[in-house]
Amino acid sequence: MTLPEEFSSYTRRLFGEGLWQKFEQGMGEEPPVSVRLNPFKYAATMPLPAEADGEVEWCPEGRYLKTRPQFTLDPLLHAGAYYVQEAASMYVTEVLRRHADLSGPLRVLDLCAAPGGKTTAVRSMLPEGSLLMTNEPMRPRANILMENVQKFGTPDVIVTNSYAIDYQRSGLQFDVIIADVPCSGEGMFRKDEGAVAEWSVANVKKCAQLQREIIADIMPCLRPGGLLVYSTCTFNAHEDEENVKWIIDSYDMQPLDITGGKTFPQTSTPQADIPGTVHFIPGATRTEGLFMAALRNPGEGCNLMAATAARKKDKKQKKGKSAKLQQPVTGAGQMAEWLADNERYDITMLGGRVVAVKKAWRSVYDTAVEKLRVMHAGVEIGEPKGKDIIPSESLALSTDLNRQAFPEAELNLETALSYLRREPVQLPDAMPRGYVVVSYMRLPLGFLKNLGNRTNNLFPQEWRIRKQ
Repeated sequence: MTLPEEFSSYTRRLFGEGLWQKFEQGMGEEPPVSVRLNPFKYAATMPLPAEADGEVEWCPEGRYLKTRPQFTLDPLLHAGAYYVQEAASMYVTEVLRRHADLSGPLRVLDLCAAPGGKTTAVRSMLPEGSLLMTNEPMRPRANILMENVQKFGTPDVIVTNSYAIDYQRSGLQFDVIIADVPCSGEGMFRKDEGAVAEWSVANVKKCAQLQREIIADIMPCLRPGGLLVYSTCTFNAHEDEENVKWIIDSYDMQPLDITGGKTFPQTSTPQADIPGTVHFIPGATRTEGLFMAALRNPGEGCNLMAATAARKKDKKQKKGKSAKLQQPVTGAGQMAEWLADNERYDITMLGGRVVAVKKAWRSVYDTAVEKLRVMHAGVEIGEPKGKDIIPSESLALSTDLNRQAFPEAELNLETALSYLRREPVQLPDAMPRGYVVVSYMRLPLGFLKNLGNRTNNLFPQEWRIRKQ
């Protein structure tokens, strides 16, 4: 691989000769393959998609694989049993374990979240009762984020398609904000030759400025005492250490040591020497490139989810638009029976779809619907069609699906792949007519409608697999 000359000369000085030699060697090696198991779905009896090659030391659910399989042809991927994720990105869980207060529920925002790796990693470790809002401003990428959130299956997530300034205007605040900001992509050079072709000094400067603008827009949303996790998939100090120093100076933020006593190749420039940050570098770490830092907002503040739970609802909030959001949904009682522990939920409408949102964070949801572009929240139950409700894929994949509410058909590998290709699937003659959950290795994949002599495959058209 031929790297841009300006990148090479700058990065060589930044790394030092020894680390640069390791980096050059690493760039000629095959990228490592890793997955992260979903603790809410994965069972020890389920096979990994390829032979394991060790655990990711900073993430208990992370596994390296010896080879890269055809993930698309594994139904367990589509059922949400695991997520394919670069190992360095999993380090966000180590940061939260060290510096977030995990003794009670938290309100967390993943600001630039697509395709959803850090979102699902963070959700796997949040305390019960937490709320995770995950956002992607670009609509095509937001669709991918929404898909991966639904496959992961946990109901305590709201997906939005908004900008940081929209969040500022919403007035919402968070205990933790994760800002994996858009960058020049130097850390992806080994996996993405397009990133090499697009790199330029001008783009580095443009990205560094954009990152500051994003942070400036979102900072009012971080509560006093809250935690900001800043990350990029690049190496240069302009987007990394210099921007972290700018955040410290601009907002009086306290930098935190996120090394966890581990030895990582770390780089900094004399102009921006920030202790406790982490660089992952191909050849020196078994990862692609990534930079991460964590900072504490000054002041003291209460845990926002705890405060939300303790606060009585203001009667005035029931007027106007909020009242419309709380209007009853026809058939809500029946649909509630499709959920386990359904007393925790409110049934409402979102863009013509029926959704179930936790009562504990209903006020946050209402604000989000009013102020932001909400794409998904809680559990999408289904879509009204005449007097019928067509159950949603989100419901089938949710960990709060009531497994007794629908008949269930277990599929073998061949039939499961047919279902995921959205092909007709034949059910046993004894299977009741109506909506049927189909599963693979006891994990739900989605719904069929059994018409007796045939079935309608309800797997989402936009999700279907095309590989044979």
